Amino acid sequence: MKGGFLVIVILSLAIVSQAQNLNSYEAATDTHVLIRGTNISMIPPKTYVLSEEFKGFHNPADQTSMIMIMELPIPYQETSTGFTREELIDKGMVLTSKNAYRVNGYDGSLIELIQVANSLTFAKWILIYGDSAMTMMINGVYLKDSIRLGEGIKQSIMSTVVNTRLVIDPRGDLDYNLRESEGSLQFHSVVGNAMLFSRDGIIPTESPERIILATDKSFAKVDIQDKKEFCIERVKSYPYDFQIIQERGVNEIELDGLKGYGLYALKGVGDEKEMYQAIVFNDSGGYYAFIGTYLIGDENAKTDILSIIDTFRRD
Repeated sequence: MKGGFLVIVILSLAIVSQAQNLNSYEAATDTHVLIRGTNISMIPPKTYVLSEEFKGFHNPADQTSMIMIMELPIPYQETSTGFTREELIDKGMVLTSKNAYRVNGYDGSLIELIQVANSLTFAKWILIYGDSAMTMMINGVYLKDSIRLGEGIKQSIMSTVVNTRLVIDPRGDLDYNLRESEGSLQFHSVVGNAMLFSRDGIIPTESPERIILATDKSFAKVDIQDKKEFCIERVKSYPYDFQIIQERGVNEIELDGLKGYGLYALKGVGDEKEMYQAIVFNDSGGYYAFIGTYLIGDENAKTDILSIIDTFRRD
């Protein structure tokens, strides 16, 4: 799977059972809740409410569990068959079960996984479904020992109803926006709290300068103490081996009244790219990030990225 800076872990194995309908609902009931910015309705577990930080549900009293929805601009079959059992094990994930379902006309799979993170053992119920253009992922996470909660999360995911007639604005539920026309880019998609743009509206882009811009907002309102160091370390998390251009510095910036840092980085050796990263921080915690990549030396591409980032505004 390609896409430069965008790292998405997609959990998938071969389908091992004959597909049946996920549930018997022909439409959402009075107990279903429509998730903002989507055409998906679910019956949330008790004490769960719609999240203001991401598309899905959370329990305000329990930060270890959630149900999060994400649309991936990747064909369902590629998502479903793109990873082997061995790759999941290498990522510290253990497959418990996987079953095929039909989800309101879409092919889908319900996957159960176990994963250890930060010395805690989590269980996950993940529903993926889609078509030749996209995959929807509904990810339910909870502590493995919380058996009753896990059953509630599973039943909530199993209650999923997709209203294919509902027209949605993929950017409508985000609390920020920018004007990509200022740099002659085209909108491609929303992935979680992130937006993707390119010159031709294609990811991976086929434009000569290979310009891509991604924006993102953190899911959690984490208080980051050393913000400059956070921006430096963030560069190391990208799929390509970018190296910060030290002579350009790590510079203080301000966007829409939020302060942060901007920096440039390079990737060479057969795939020469330059990256500009800007991250600004909320006083209440969390951050907004902007990552643009383009061919080294393309000043027009760099100018276009900076022009678009400068239009960032919170709603």
